[in-house]
Amino acid sequence: MDIPTDTVKERTRHTRAYKIPDIDVSGLIGLSSRLEGEVLRDFNHDYGNLLSILKTSFDPMALITLFQFYDPQLRCFTFQDYQLVPTLEEFSYILNIRITDDVPFIRVPEVVRFGKIAEALHMGIKEVERNWKSSGGVSGFYLCFLISRAEDAAKKEQWVDFSRLLAIMIYGIVLFPSRENFVSLAAICVFMNKNPVPTLLADAYFSIYSRSKKGGYFVGSCLPLLYQWFMLHLPVRGPFVLKKGSLKWSDRIVNLTSYDIRWNYCVGKIWSIITSCGQYPNVPLMGTRGCISYNPTLAYRQLGYAMERAQNDVEAFESVYFADGKDSLELEKIAYAWTKVHKRDQNTLSKKVPIAMGPYRKWVEARVANLLLPFARSCPLYEQPPVV
Repeated sequence: MDIPTDTVKERTRHTRAYKIPDIDVSGLIGLSSRLEGEVLRDFNHDYGNLLSILKTSFDPMALITLFQFYDPQLRCFTFQDYQLVPTLEEFSYILNIRITDDVPFIRVPEVVRFGKIAEALHMGIKEVERNWKSSGGVSGFYLCFLISRAEDAAKKEQWVDFSRLLAIMIYGIVLFPSRENFVSLAAICVFMNKNPVPTLLADAYFSIYSRSKKGGYFVGSCLPLLYQWFMLHLPVRGPFVLKKGSLKWSDRIVNLTSYDIRWNYCVGKIWSIITSCGQYPNVPLMGTRGCISYNPTLAYRQLGYAMERAQNDVEAFESVYFADGKDSLELEKIAYAWTKVHKRDQNTLSKKVPIAMGPYRKWVEARVANLLLPFARSCPLYEQPPVV
Protein backbone atom coordinates (compact mmCIF):
# COMPACT_ATOMS: atom_id res chain seq x y z
CA MET A 1 0.00 0.00 0.00
CA ASP A 2 1.40 3.38 -0.99
CA ILE A 3 2.01 5.88 1.80
CA PRO A 4 0.60 9.36 1.08
CA THR A 5 3.49 11.67 0.34
CA ASP A 6 2.22 14.34 2.71
CA THR A 7 2.69 11.98 5.68
CA VAL A 8 6.36 11.29 4.89
CA LYS A 9 8.66 13.71 6.69
CA GLU A 10 11.85 14.56 4.84
CA ARG A 11 15.07 13.85 6.69
CA THR A 12 17.00 17.02 7.52
CA ARG A 13 20.34 17.84 9.09
CA HIS A 14 20.88 19.74 12.32
CA THR A 15 20.67 23.51 12.23
CA ARG A 16 22.96 25.91 14.11
CA ALA A 17 22.18 28.78 16.47
CA TYR A 18 23.74 31.86 14.93
CA LYS A 19 23.72 35.39 16.31
CA ILE A 20 24.05 38.55 14.25
CA PRO A 21 25.63 41.52 16.09
CA ASP A 22 23.67 44.76 16.06
CA ILE A 23 26.05 47.53 15.00
CA ASP A 24 24.94 51.11 15.57
CA VAL A 25 25.84 53.14 12.47
CA SER A 26 23.43 56.03 13.06
CA GLY A 27 26.32 58.40 13.76
CA LEU A 28 27.99 57.55 10.45
CA ILE A 29 24.71 57.87 8.55
CA GLY A 30 24.29 61.30 10.12
CA LEU A 31 27.74 62.32 8.92
CA SER A 32 27.05 60.98 5.43
CA SER A 33 24.06 63.33 5.10
CA ARG A 34 26.55 66.18 4.81
CA LEU A 35 27.71 64.83 1.46
CA GLU A 36 25.85 66.70 -1.23
CA GLY A 37 26.21 67.61 -4.88
CA GLU A 38 29.73 67.49 -6.24
CA VAL A 39 31.16 66.34 -2.89
CA LEU A 40 28.82 63.33 -2.92
CA ARG A 41 29.73 62.49 -6.51
CA ASP A 42 33.42 62.68 -5.65
CA PHE A 43 32.92 60.39 -2.65
CA ASN A 44 31.13 57.77 -4.76
CA HIS A 45 33.80 58.04 -7.43
CA ASP A 46 36.66 57.62 -4.96
CA TYR A 47 35.16 55.04 -2.59
CA GLY A 48 32.50 53.18 -4.56
CA ASN A 49 29.16 52.20 -3.04
CA LEU A 50 30.23 52.48 0.60
CA LEU A 51 27.20 54.60 1.41
CA SER A 52 24.86 51.93 0.05
CA ILE A 53 26.48 49.34 2.32
CA LEU A 54 26.37 51.75 5.27
CA LYS A 55 22.63 52.34 4.86
CA THR A 56 21.70 48.69 4.26
CA SER A 57 19.24 47.46 6.86
CA PHE A 58 18.31 43.79 6.85
CA ASP A 59 16.40 41.07 8.63
CA PRO A 60 19.01 39.00 10.50
CA MET A 61 16.90 35.87 9.97
CA ALA A 62 17.60 36.06 6.24
CA LEU A 63 21.33 35.57 6.84
CA ILE A 64 20.84 33.10 9.68
CA THR A 65 18.72 31.00 7.32
CA LEU A 66 21.30 31.32 4.55
CA PHE A 67 24.07 30.10 6.86
CA GLN A 68 22.13 26.89 7.54
CA PHE A 69 22.71 25.91 3.90
CA TYR A 70 26.50 26.30 4.10
CA ASP A 71 28.47 23.40 2.67
CA PRO A 72 31.86 23.58 4.48
CA GLN A 73 33.58 21.00 2.29
CA LEU A 74 32.88 22.90 -0.93
CA ARG A 75 32.84 26.41 0.61
CA CYS A 76 29.47 27.27 -0.88
CA PHE A 77 25.74 27.28 -0.10
CA THR A 78 24.06 24.11 -1.38
CA PHE A 79 20.30 24.22 -1.93
CA GLN A 80 17.93 21.57 -3.29
CA ASP A 81 19.10 21.68 -6.92
CA TYR A 82 21.59 24.55 -7.16
CA GLN A 83 24.49 26.22 -5.38
CA LEU A 84 25.42 29.82 -4.66
CA VAL A 85 28.95 31.07 -4.10
CA PRO A 86 29.97 34.60 -3.02
CA THR A 87 32.60 35.67 -5.55
CA LEU A 88 35.22 38.34 -5.97
CA GLU A 89 33.52 39.59 -9.12
CA GLU A 90 30.09 39.99 -7.50
CA PHE A 91 31.47 41.77 -4.44
CA SER A 92 33.38 44.08 -6.78
CA TYR A 93 30.20 44.72 -8.79
CA ILE A 94 28.07 45.47 -5.70
CA LEU A 95 30.67 47.76 -4.16
CA ASN A 96 31.64 49.35 -7.48
CA ILE A 97 35.27 48.93 -6.42
CA ARG A 98 37.65 47.43 -8.93
CA ILE A 99 39.93 44.52 -8.02
CA THR A 100 43.40 45.83 -8.77
CA ASP A 101 46.46 43.88 -9.85
CA ASP A 102 48.16 44.73 -6.57
CA VAL A 103 48.62 42.03 -3.92
CA PRO A 104 45.74 42.41 -1.42
CA PHE A 105 46.11 42.94 2.32
CA ILE A 106 48.48 40.34 3.79
CA ARG A 107 48.77 40.98 7.52
CA VAL A 108 48.81 43.70 10.14
CA PRO A 109 52.41 44.97 10.54
CA GLU A 110 54.13 44.19 13.82
CA VAL A 111 55.39 47.77 14.10
CA VAL A 112 52.87 50.57 13.68
CA ARG A 113 54.12 53.20 11.24
CA PHE A 114 52.44 56.36 12.43
CA GLY A 115 53.88 58.36 9.55
CA LYS A 116 52.06 56.27 6.95
CA ILE A 117 48.81 56.40 8.89
CA ALA A 118 49.10 60.17 9.27
CA GLU A 119 49.73 60.56 5.55
CA ALA A 120 46.80 58.31 4.62
CA LEU A 121 44.35 60.13 6.92
CA HIS A 122 45.73 63.65 6.34
CA MET A 123 46.69 64.08 10.00
CA GLY A 124 49.80 65.12 11.84
CA ILE A 125 52.03 62.35 13.22
CA LYS A 126 51.76 63.67 16.78
CA GLU A 127 47.96 63.77 16.53
CA VAL A 128 47.96 60.13 15.43
CA GLU A 129 50.30 59.11 18.25
CA ARG A 130 48.23 60.93 20.90
CA ASN A 131 44.98 59.29 19.84
CA TRP A 132 46.28 55.82 19.03
CA LYS A 133 44.68 53.44 21.53
CA SER A 134 44.26 49.76 22.32
CA SER A 135 40.95 47.93 22.89
CA GLY A 136 40.86 44.25 23.76
CA GLY A 137 44.31 43.67 22.32
CA VAL A 138 43.44 45.50 19.08
CA SER A 139 45.14 48.79 18.26
CA GLY A 140 43.58 51.67 16.39
CA PHE A 141 41.33 54.72 16.91
CA TYR A 142 38.19 55.06 18.97
CA LEU A 143 35.28 56.03 16.75
CA CYS A 144 34.46 59.13 18.80
CA PHE A 145 37.86 60.65 17.93
CA LEU A 146 37.40 60.12 14.19
CA ILE A 147 33.82 61.48 14.29
CA SER A 148 35.03 64.59 16.10
CA ARG A 149 37.82 64.99 13.54
CA ALA A 150 35.35 64.60 10.65
CA GLU A 151 32.92 67.14 12.12
CA ASP A 152 35.75 69.63 12.44
CA ALA A 153 36.71 69.04 8.79
CA ALA A 154 33.08 69.60 7.73
CA LYS A 155 32.90 72.91 9.61
CA LYS A 156 36.01 74.07 7.76
CA GLU A 157 34.59 72.69 4.49
CA GLN A 158 37.63 70.45 4.07
CA TRP A 159 35.60 67.93 2.11
CA VAL A 160 38.48 65.78 0.90
CA ASP A 161 39.57 65.20 4.49
CA PHE A 162 35.96 64.71 5.60
CA SER A 163 35.32 62.11 2.89
CA ARG A 164 38.50 60.24 3.69
CA LEU A 165 37.64 60.09 7.41
CA LEU A 166 34.09 58.94 6.69
CA ALA A 167 35.38 56.22 4.38
CA ILE A 168 37.88 54.91 6.94
CA MET A 169 35.15 54.85 9.59
CA ILE A 170 32.91 52.78 7.30
CA TYR A 171 35.84 50.43 6.72
CA GLY A 172 36.44 50.06 10.46
CA ILE A 173 32.85 49.83 11.70
CA VAL A 174 30.95 48.18 8.81
CA LEU A 175 33.34 46.43 6.42
CA PHE A 176 35.96 45.16 8.88
CA PRO A 177 34.48 45.41 12.38
CA SER A 178 36.60 44.29 15.31
CA ARG A 179 35.70 45.98 18.61
CA GLU A 180 32.57 48.04 19.24
CA ASN A 181 33.01 51.70 18.24
CA PHE A 182 36.63 51.08 17.33
CA VAL A 183 38.50 51.36 14.02
CA SER A 184 41.30 48.80 14.01
CA LEU A 185 44.74 48.94 12.45
CA ALA A 186 43.70 46.04 10.19
CA ALA A 187 40.85 48.11 8.70
CA ILE A 188 43.20 51.06 8.23
CA CYS A 189 45.76 48.83 6.47
CA VAL A 190 43.10 47.50 4.08
CA PHE A 191 41.98 51.07 3.39
CA MET A 192 45.53 52.15 2.60
CA ASN A 193 46.06 49.08 0.39
CA LYS A 194 43.20 50.25 -1.90
CA ASN A 195 42.24 46.70 -2.91
CA PRO A 196 39.58 45.74 -0.32
CA VAL A 197 37.42 43.25 -2.26
CA PRO A 198 39.60 40.12 -1.80
CA THR A 199 39.93 40.88 1.92
CA LEU A 200 36.18 41.37 2.29
CA LEU A 201 35.47 38.03 0.62
CA ALA A 202 38.12 36.36 2.78
CA ASP A 203 36.57 37.67 6.00
CA ALA A 204 33.09 36.60 4.88
CA TYR A 205 34.22 33.04 4.10
CA PHE A 206 36.39 32.81 7.21
CA SER A 207 33.55 33.88 9.50
CA ILE A 208 31.03 31.52 7.92
CA TYR A 209 33.38 28.55 7.92
CA SER A 210 34.56 29.20 11.49
CA ARG A 211 30.98 29.23 12.76
CA SER A 212 29.60 26.45 10.56
CA LYS A 213 30.12 23.72 13.19
CA LYS A 214 29.39 25.53 16.44
CA GLY A 215 27.24 28.55 15.61
CA GLY A 216 27.55 31.71 17.69
CA TYR A 217 28.28 35.36 16.91
CA PHE A 218 29.51 36.49 13.52
CA VAL A 219 32.44 38.82 14.07
CA GLY A 220 34.70 40.56 11.60
CA SER A 221 32.63 40.13 8.42
CA CYS A 222 30.66 42.66 6.42
CA LEU A 223 27.16 41.24 6.84
CA PRO A 224 25.36 44.07 4.96
CA LEU A 225 27.45 43.26 1.87
CA LEU A 226 26.72 39.54 2.17
CA TYR A 227 23.04 40.35 2.59
CA GLN A 228 23.00 42.48 -0.57
CA TRP A 229 24.71 39.68 -2.46
CA PHE A 230 22.11 37.13 -1.32
CA MET A 231 19.13 39.37 -2.05
CA LEU A 232 20.32 39.99 -5.61
CA HIS A 233 19.85 36.28 -6.33
CA LEU A 234 16.38 35.93 -4.80
CA PRO A 235 13.06 36.54 -6.61
CA VAL A 236 11.73 40.10 -6.56
CA ARG A 237 8.11 39.30 -7.44
CA GLY A 238 5.56 36.53 -7.10
CA PRO A 239 4.93 34.17 -4.14
CA PHE A 240 8.37 34.63 -2.56
CA VAL A 241 7.62 38.33 -2.06
CA LEU A 242 3.87 38.08 -1.52
CA LYS A 243 4.23 35.44 1.21
CA LYS A 244 6.91 37.36 3.08
CA GLY A 245 4.69 37.95 6.10
CA SER A 246 3.07 34.51 6.23
CA LEU A 247 6.05 32.19 5.66
CA LYS A 248 9.28 31.94 7.64
CA TRP A 249 12.56 32.57 5.83
CA SER A 250 13.34 28.85 6.11
CA ASP A 251 10.12 27.86 4.28
CA ARG A 252 10.58 30.50 1.62
CA ILE A 253 14.22 29.67 0.84
CA VAL A 254 14.17 25.86 1.05
CA ASN A 255 11.32 25.67 -1.48
CA LEU A 256 13.07 27.77 -4.12
CA THR A 257 14.48 25.85 -7.08
CA SER A 258 17.14 26.79 -9.61
CA TYR A 259 14.36 28.03 -11.92
CA ASP A 260 13.35 30.65 -9.36
CA ILE A 261 16.81 32.13 -8.73
CA ARG A 262 17.96 35.32 -10.46
CA TRP A 263 21.04 34.17 -12.34
CA ASN A 264 21.39 37.13 -14.65
CA TYR A 265 21.58 40.23 -12.45
CA CYS A 266 25.22 40.82 -13.36
CA VAL A 267 25.37 38.98 -16.71
CA GLY A 268 27.03 41.21 -19.27
CA LYS A 269 28.80 43.25 -16.59
CA ILE A 270 31.49 40.72 -15.64
CA TRP A 271 33.85 39.81 -18.47
CA SER A 272 36.55 37.78 -16.75
CA ILE A 273 36.71 35.55 -13.68
CA ILE A 274 39.62 34.97 -11.31
CA THR A 275 39.73 31.17 -11.23
CA SER A 276 43.01 30.42 -9.43
CA CYS A 277 46.22 31.97 -8.10
CA GLY A 278 49.74 30.64 -8.65
CA GLN A 279 49.96 26.90 -8.05
CA TYR A 280 46.69 26.76 -6.08
CA PRO A 281 43.88 24.99 -7.98
CA ASN A 282 41.35 27.48 -6.60
CA VAL A 283 41.53 30.97 -5.05
CA PRO A 284 43.22 31.39 -1.65
CA LEU A 285 42.05 34.48 0.22
CA MET A 286 43.90 36.52 2.85
CA GLY A 287 41.68 38.22 5.41
CA THR A 288 42.08 40.22 8.58
CA ARG A 289 41.32 37.15 10.72
CA GLY A 290 42.92 34.37 8.69
CA CYS A 291 43.17 32.65 5.33
CA ILE A 292 40.69 30.48 3.48
CA SER A 293 40.12 29.31 -0.10
CA TYR A 294 37.02 29.19 -2.28
CA ASN A 295 36.08 27.42 -5.53
CA PRO A 296 35.06 29.78 -8.37
CA THR A 297 34.18 26.83 -10.64
CA LEU A 298 30.99 26.46 -8.62
CA ALA A 299 30.00 30.05 -9.42
CA TYR A 300 30.08 30.01 -13.22
CA ARG A 301 26.31 29.99 -13.56
CA GLN A 302 25.75 33.05 -11.39
CA LEU A 303 28.45 34.86 -13.35
CA GLY A 304 26.66 34.17 -16.64
CA TYR A 305 28.10 30.86 -17.84
CA ALA A 306 26.65 27.37 -18.15
CA MET A 307 27.33 24.67 -15.57
CA GLU A 308 27.95 21.73 -17.87
CA ARG A 309 29.57 18.95 -15.89
CA ALA A 310 29.57 17.24 -12.53
CA GLN A 311 32.03 18.79 -10.10
CA ASN A 312 33.42 15.60 -8.61
CA ASP A 313 36.96 16.93 -8.68
CA VAL A 314 36.02 20.00 -6.60
CA GLU A 315 35.95 17.90 -3.44
CA ALA A 316 39.61 17.03 -4.01
CA PHE A 317 40.68 20.65 -4.40
CA GLU A 318 43.42 21.74 -2.05
CA SER A 319 41.85 23.73 0.77
CA VAL A 320 43.39 26.56 2.76
CA TYR A 321 42.16 27.48 6.21
CA PHE A 322 44.10 28.86 9.15
CA ALA A 323 43.71 31.71 11.61
CA ASP A 324 45.82 34.85 11.56
CA GLY A 325 49.36 34.21 12.78
CA LYS A 326 49.06 30.41 12.68
CA ASP A 327 50.98 29.64 9.47
CA SER A 328 53.32 32.40 8.34
CA LEU A 329 55.01 30.20 5.72
CA GLU A 330 51.72 29.34 4.00
CA LEU A 331 50.72 32.99 4.19
CA GLU A 332 53.84 33.97 2.28
CA LYS A 333 53.05 31.35 -0.37
CA ILE A 334 49.53 32.73 -0.76
CA ALA A 335 50.81 36.30 -1.03
CA TYR A 336 53.23 35.21 -3.76
CA ALA A 337 50.43 33.33 -5.55
CA TRP A 338 48.51 36.61 -5.81
CA THR A 339 51.29 37.95 -8.04
CA LYS A 340 50.28 35.25 -10.55
CA VAL A 341 46.50 35.52 -10.86
CA HIS A 342 44.84 33.30 -13.48
CA LYS A 343 41.69 34.53 -15.20
CA ARG A 344 39.23 33.07 -17.68
CA ASP A 345 36.78 34.86 -19.96
CA GLN A 346 34.04 33.99 -22.43
CA ASN A 347 36.62 32.69 -24.90
CA THR A 348 37.79 29.94 -22.54
CA LEU A 349 34.67 29.27 -20.47
CA SER A 350 31.49 27.36 -21.28
CA LYS A 351 28.47 28.73 -23.11
CA LYS A 352 27.56 32.31 -22.26
CA VAL A 353 24.18 31.39 -20.82
CA PRO A 354 23.37 30.86 -17.12
CA ILE A 355 21.90 27.35 -17.23
CA ALA A 356 22.71 24.01 -15.62
CA MET A 357 23.18 20.85 -17.68
CA GLY A 358 21.99 17.39 -16.61
CA PRO A 359 25.33 16.07 -15.29
CA TYR A 360 25.78 19.04 -12.97
CA ARG A 361 22.17 18.95 -11.75
CA LYS A 362 22.43 15.25 -10.94
CA TRP A 363 25.66 15.87 -9.05
CA VAL A 364 24.03 18.59 -6.92
CA GLU A 365 21.02 16.40 -6.20
CA ALA A 366 23.32 13.54 -5.14
CA ARG A 367 25.21 15.92 -2.87
CA VAL A 368 21.95 17.05 -1.26
CA ALA A 369 20.94 13.42 -0.72
CA ASN A 370 24.22 12.88 1.13
CA LEU A 371 24.47 16.23 2.92
CA LEU A 372 20.71 16.67 3.58
CA LEU A 373 18.95 20.01 3.67
CA PRO A 374 18.56 21.93 6.95
CA PHE A 375 14.79 22.27 6.47
CA ALA A 376 12.08 20.01 5.04
CA ARG A 377 10.69 20.91 1.63
CA SER A 378 7.00 21.22 0.88
CA CYS A 379 5.70 22.61 -2.43
CA PRO A 380 7.66 24.83 -4.84
CA LEU A 381 6.70 28.48 -4.53
CA TYR A 382 6.54 28.92 -8.29
CA GLU A 383 5.21 26.85 -11.16
CA GLN A 384 8.07 24.70 -12.43
CA PRO A 385 8.79 23.92 -16.10
CA PRO A 386 8.50 20.32 -17.29
CA VAL A 387 11.55 18.12 -16.71
CA VAL A 388 13.57 17.68 -19.91
